[in-house]
Amino acid sequence: MNRPEEIKARLDNISQIEGIIGALRAIAAGHQQEARHHLDAVRAHEATVAGALARALATGPAPAPGLRVGGRALLIVSGAAQGFSGDYSDQISKAALSGQTTDLDLMVVGHRTLQTLSEKTPPDTIVWSADMAPHMAEIPTLASRTVDAALSLVAQGSHDRIAILFADAEPQGQRLIRRTLVPFDFGRFAPHPGNQPQTTLSRPDLLAALAEEYVFAEVCEALMLGFASESAARAAAMARAQTNVRRISSDLTRLFSQARQEQMTTEIIELSTNRT
Repeated sequence: MNRPEEIKARLDNISQIEGIIGALRAIAAGHQQEARHHLDAVRAHEATVAGALARALATGPAPAPGLRVGGRALLIVSGAAQGFSGDYSDQISKAALSGQTTDLDLMVVGHRTLQTLSEKTPPDTIVWSADMAPHMAEIPTLASRTVDAALSLVAQGSHDRIAILFADAEPQGQRLIRRTLVPFDFGRFAPHPGNQPQTTLSRPDLLAALAEEYVFAEVCEALMLGFASESAARAAAMARAQTNVRRISSDLTRLFSQARQEQMTTEIIELSTNRT
């Protein structure tokens, strides 16, 4: 027979675990909402650069991509930083390796996903990595580091294609997105004739600078969405854990009542026997 004292101790432990799970869920939900709020600023910057590109393109033909034949491809993976987020990291890793070719190298953001991909890819496939920013305010700096590292590899001539893989948790659950960054598609921006700003840069240099700034904005948006998606996955995982803990707590409470009743019955029987 289970002793009531032992069951009560288990109930106390479960209560503490539920408190921790509740705190983790609240933090994850808060991070998700905060990231969504910061997205407005990131997208406003992206729209500003897009407007500048549209005006600059109105002064002449769009540049050709100019790809080098035989170059390697880079995939920036916006992954998970920590655990307790269900199968989120596994989904990201699976998508990163889906259709993988021998000329694909990875740049991984997020320590948890880095561990997973390191176990599943040949040596030297991951050419750069960084942990996800712990706070939203640090994501632009991380995006800048990521873009600098990727464009440096392109400048060295080792790579000529860059894409980014990230998740968007809204509006309908986790959705994985793979977006091409390089070669830069100027065709996305319809030329917009109008008052042209004064600049000391040549047109090719201006377009190259604006294209690089737009890539930075896209990477910043992808990392921010990835941060929000990991937080959403963690909040969902903690909600499931909370449901399970409450079920266990309910079962233990019922078991405690039963054990306490059995103990009291036994004590009454023993008292009655002793008096007889």
